[in-house]
Amino acid sequence: MRNIKLFLEYDGTAFAGWQVQPEQRTVQGVLESALSQMTGEKVSLTGSGRTDAGVHASGQVANFKTETDIPLKAFNEGLNAVLPKDIAVLKAEETDPEFHSRFGAKSRLYRYQIITRRSPLLERYAWRIIYPLNREVLPELCNVILGKHDFTAFASAQAEVDNFNVSVTRAGWKDYGGVLSFEILADRFLHNMVRIIVGTMMDTARGHLKPEDMKRILESRDRTLAGKTAPACGLCLVKVEY
Repeated sequence: MRNIKLFLEYDGTAFAGWQVQPEQRTVQGVLESALSQMTGEKVSLTGSGRTDAGVHASGQVANFKTETDIPLKAFNEGLNAVLPKDIAVLKAEETDPEFHSRFGAKSRLYRYQIITRRSPLLERYAWRIIYPLNREVLPELCNVILGKHDFTAFASAQAEVDNFNVSVTRAGWKDYGGVLSFEILADRFLHNMVRIIVGTMMDTARGHLKPEDMKRILESRDRTLAGKTAPACGLCLVKVEY
């Protein structure tokens, strides 16, 4: 039995997320169908994270078990020949039989993009904001979420987990003129966590919340106090570390 690791990139716009869902086009579903067609086996693909509908990835990692002797090269070039244009296999490699792309991950890096000007090239992959923002408050807000905290206040009510503790090791904004880019590195992420954090920060930057509210919201563990969930189009899974 071989264990194959895939490094993936996809545009999440036309997908109902990563995870297979009945009657829905999903990244996992499209990949499993292509792999089953190639190997003649029923393939079960495990991803490092279950990105939501509309969320993109430039560094998703997945693995699957197979008994086929198909050359490794075919799992790269062969898959890319049959996959739709919004999914690409960047690399395929043989990995340890015990490797698990989800449970073996030590950290994940997400990036969220915001544009403050009209941009035909970026609007598919960013949240366009037209109201004025006080960008000077953003570093202070990032400092609040660094470290290990209970992020219940920044998780969707649909998050089906018992443990809401997350260790954030890096969080910061970069300003490229008309583009704001937020990167966050953590050991795990809760459902909609990054998008709720970004939405709350934007509510603060526009003056709907005060900078000191960020800590109060985090400690409250109350989702209703946090900001709205930012649109999925701006979020991208950039890297998974093992």
